[in-house]
Amino acid sequence: MLGVFRVDDKLGKRLVVILKGFPCAWGKCSFCPFALEQTTDTRDLITTNRRIINDALKIVREEGYSRIAVFNGSSFHELPYDTVERLRELAKSRVFEIESRSEYVTLDSIRALLSYYEPEKLIIRIGFEVYDEKIREKLLIKGMPNTELHRIYRLRNEIKELGLPVEIWVYVLFGIECIPEEKVIESVKMFRKMFDGVIAIKYKKYLPHHPNEAPVSKRLAEFLEENADLVDWGGEQWVIGEKA
Repeated sequence: MLGVFRVDDKLGKRLVVILKGFPCAWGKCSFCPFALEQTTDTRDLITTNRRIINDALKIVREEGYSRIAVFNGSSFHELPYDTVERLRELAKSRVFEIESRSEYVTLDSIRALLSYYEPEKLIIRIGFEVYDEKIREKLLIKGMPNTELHRIYRLRNEIKELGLPVEIWVYVLFGIECIPEEKVIESVKMFRKMFDGVIAIKYKKYLPHHPNEAPVSKRLAEFLEENADLVDWGGEQWVIGEKA
């Protein structure tokens, strides 16, 4: 699903820019399919991302978007400099959203992003997926223990005290066999207390060794629609592994 997508949903009108990335430095999450869109070929990555960013810039100049989301299937901080630099025009004076693993998110890295991109607001999305540490670490193999969860929570509070234009949002995974629905509900409730936004992501199985999908009850679906800032049910537009 590499490319540029016009989106208008509960979060408002925004441009979603999905770039090619290098393989995730962690690379152990039991459910993640983004390796299907990643490459170790630096030239291919840079060339592909230049084309996608140019497409995004053309749309922004012609249609005027004030919110830009940039994703690359791993952490924003793992993109090459050529890509990072070419995103400056998209980010400047706009709401700028990125994804990152938690270990890259520090007060220093946040200040560096604010200085470099000069966004109106920076939103950092982190995939903690579930509040329950045992599920997160033993079954999802996220490599984000509770010590890291609470470090980011404290950092979020420090950001607020400093008055920085930054928000920390988190993903909650649902529709996967290893996360009972009660744990999904618990996660949304806890993360809403800890962070600035919660996005619920419907799991889709892409590879044979990944966990199985689980049915989603009407009760859970209604809870998520009422309590998450956004529920991403997937769909044809977001099929991972398709060419840009």
